[in-house]
Amino acid sequence: MRFDVKLLASIIVVSILVILNVYPRVFSHLFTQLQEAVLKGGLWIFLIVMIIQSIVSIIPAEAVLILGGSAFGFIVSSMIGTAGLMAGALVNYAIGLSFGRPIVEKIVGGLELEKVEKFFKKHGSKVIFAARFIPWVSFDVISYFSGITGVSLVAFTIATLLGTIPRALFYSYLGEKIGLDIEKGETSVLSYLLLATLLVIVLLIILSEKKTSQARPEEA
Repeated sequence: MRFDVKLLASIIVVSILVILNVYPRVFSHLFTQLQEAVLKGGLWIFLIVMIIQSIVSIIPAEAVLILGGSAFGFIVSSMIGTAGLMAGALVNYAIGLSFGRPIVEKIVGGLELEKVEKFFKKHGSKVIFAARFIPWVSFDVISYFSGITGVSLVAFTIATLLGTIPRALFYSYLGEKIGLDIEKGETSVLSYLLLATLLVIVLLIILSEKKTSQARPEEA
């Protein structure tokens, strides 16, 4: 099995789970330091980080929103998170619209673009909304591809906003809840969230491997 993002994510989640359960004080200390760093950066830095991660997915939006929720609270994190995700999505849309497929392929890779293209062919433009809830499809690529294919700005903005708001609300609420629990010395909510995340990642790896193995005879 080739080493990919899903495998890396599973290793990170398992590592956090181990630290959380074996060394809870160490984890609480690290989380508190991250929370303080976010607070020191302020709302503008939080917004900028949300925009950057929307354009270049190095850090998952979920992790940033959870930290934002724990630092700034549910309402503020939801508002800033939504604004940042929308701004990043619109930048990606503009890049796709202005520069076309060759540039986007260099940014995200041909395979990712082909995956999204298949989703568009199968489900149409409604995938713009649904992609916010599909963990194995990169929304960054959805935004780029929407620009490439000439999806109208109004349709893209509305679908993206409708998909972004619940996402920002959910993870910001989780962040606030996790932050309050850690202050009390409890980590059960975070443990359950990490376990659920790990199960989803493992399921995606299994499905990906199954799809790859089924495709090999056809290629031969």
